Amino acid sequence: MSSESLILVVNPGSSSRKYGLFANGEKRANVNFEFEDNKVIGKVEYNGDKYPINCDDADLSGVSSHILPLLHEHKIISDTDELTAIGIRVVAPIMRFTKDELLTDEVESTLEAIQQKAPLHITTVLNEIKQIKSHFPSTPLIAISDTAFHATKPNHAWYYGIDVKFADESGIKRYGYHGISVGSIVHYLTSKSLLTPKTVICHLGSGSSITAVVDGKSVETTMGYSPLEGLLMASRSGNIDVSAALAIKRELGLTDDGLEQYLNKQSGLLGVSGSSNDIRQLLASEEKGDKRAKLALDLFVYRIQQSIGQMAASMNGVDSIIFTGTIGERSSIIRERILSHMEYLGFVCDKEVNDKTFEPLDANIAIADSKPVLVVSTDEAAEIARRAAKYMQE
Repeated sequence: MSSESLILVVNPGSSSRKYGLFANGEKRANVNFEFEDNKVIGKVEYNGDKYPINCDDADLSGVSSHILPLLHEHKIISDTDELTAIGIRVVAPIMRFTKDELLTDEVESTLEAIQQKAPLHITTVLNEIKQIKSHFPSTPLIAISDTAFHATKPNHAWYYGIDVKFADESGIKRYGYHGISVGSIVHYLTSKSLLTPKTVICHLGSGSSITAVVDGKSVETTMGYSPLEGLLMASRSGNIDVSAALAIKRELGLTDDGLEQYLNKQSGLLGVSGSSNDIRQLLASEEKGDKRAKLALDLFVYRIQQSIGQMAASMNGVDSIIFTGTIGERSSIIRERILSHMEYLGFVCDKEVNDKTFEPLDANIAIADSKPVLVVSTDEAAEIARRAAKYMQE
């Protein structure tokens, strides 16, 4: 048996399964599977090399069965090594899951009971939990909460304008998500002495949210009961009047599930543009004169600018802005457009530095006289590993 701490990280998505192996806190290997063109494709990343995975799985539901054999085959771990723990990301709208906990049968039953509250996220993670448990029956499995980072929000930031007694009993509250990613950024900034007292963190990807962080703790975030609230996203509408949502349901003759699918999967950048949810594609279409692509991009940027102001208001000021997530780390054009309306808060973009910044560990893209604007790469896997290890030590 190995004396080192070996933690497997599990991050299940709708069209991917990502696994990472961490030894004593350092990443040793990645094993990723994606479902593309009606087939499963995978790769192992180890020691700077990438190895394709040959598997004939019909879908992603059982790919975790390949993990241990692959780790042995590539000699990433030996046959006698045992995993210390497995950490799996859990997204669930319930107070129970605002902290990390051991995934017992009882916890699994709780997830099954609330599956209807957030079917888009819980169904995938439940299936993955069942698979992981069958392949690693003796390894502690830790549910790493995607909302735990936001548990520090003040009481008033949890509520909607509804009956408080009902809200408490039913658990209909503003939980917030992307907490693992934001926690990863705060950990990194702290380690490099770059964290300011009042920080706005913009996680911009296929899902997007903005969080207000005071002295390293969340005080407000744009996502609420589900990851649908807040910003316009790749295929999510973001904030929408409930009456408008019900009008959509009536006009299109949708069921409740159909409406949820429509707002989560057919709206946002995809719905507004009518063509794509990919920022690169929309920028190319905008350049060719596509008015709907331009409107989608304008709306995306506008909602982010508004929400940065909202976060600044919740903290009574802001000292730095952080961009992370796929779009935040890669799209200099989107960052520049967002910052074009941030002078009133003391932020001015350095166009030359910004244009050269792509997936950095960290880079300040502001001019010398501006408050700092950093682009920082998020590392959710490392954060999950860190929290799983911490849980095992408690």
